Amino acid sequence: MVHCGGEPWTEDSTTNLNDAISELEARIANPRHWSKEENEQNIEKLRQLNFQKQLLIDYAQK
Repeated sequence: MVHCGGEPWTEDSTTNLNDAISELEARIANPRHWSKEENEQNIEKLRQLNFQKQLLIDYAQK
């Protein structure tokens, strides 16, 4: 499987992506621990990672 960067995806890459998503979900669930700007950055990064994950799922189904 290939992602946008042209490097092959491995099981470790997918695990790292899921780990990053989980970490950001936890940060967003506890916004009082982060500044408003940090929380907004976390939300945007989570949106990007979820999009990337969906691309991988779509690609795997082809």
